[in-house]
Amino acid sequence: MSIKKHLTSSKILLTFFAILTIIIFAKFFTLLDFPDSSIILEKSDPILKLRPSESFSQKFIANRDNLMKVEILLRAPGPKPNDLVRMEIADENCKKIIRTGKLEKSYLNSDNLFEFSFSKIPDSNSKTFCLIATFKPEKSTSKAIQFFTQSNKQPLFSVQNSSSDGDLTGQALSTRPVYANDHWWQNLSELSQRMSQYKPWFLKDFFNMAIITLFIILSAGFVVIIILL
Repeated sequence: MSIKKHLTSSKILLTFFAILTIIIFAKFFTLLDFPDSSIILEKSDPILKLRPSESFSQKFIANRDNLMKVEILLRAPGPKPNDLVRMEIADENCKKIIRTGKLEKSYLNSDNLFEFSFSKIPDSNSKTFCLIATFKPEKSTSKAIQFFTQSNKQPLFSVQNSSSDGDLTGQALSTRPVYANDHWWQNLSELSQRMSQYKPWFLKDFFNMAIITLFIILSAGFVVIIILL
């Protein structure tokens, strides 16, 4: 009887472990994305304040297909929990809305990094888009959202306050586009390449992936053995 109970308990634990493993890997693959490495986010002055019911717009050019996110630096503490910063991706004329969503805290747990995530835009490479942010606080006590800026040498790509007759500030919001690949194995390959960039040869490409795969298999095997014993 005790043996049957042990086998039943082992099956339950193994099932739980398998489900948990699937959930972890599924979540991992959803978090695989690649910020534009040519852009460095800067916490520069002046700070631009987005007040209630105001909108900022800024144009940018995507360097790859599958644009799926825009990272933005805000001065802490950022929006209050129930405040809404509505985000939109529009065409180059800032007229036709392509994607909508809201500004959220980055999962990287940075005090200043926020992100606007949306479904991938497959044919985004070399196209000009317009990023639009509108502040809609839950309470009137919320005064403004403060954006970091960075120097900008292209007037057409400066941030624009739509509430002040389109007056250009001469600055650009500190933003960075983020991309993904068409398939999860392409994301893994690019992740391996980025991880291997500054490593010795025996930790690059095939060797790097082999080490990671072996580590996962051995770790999973160790847990399975512990459960069965």
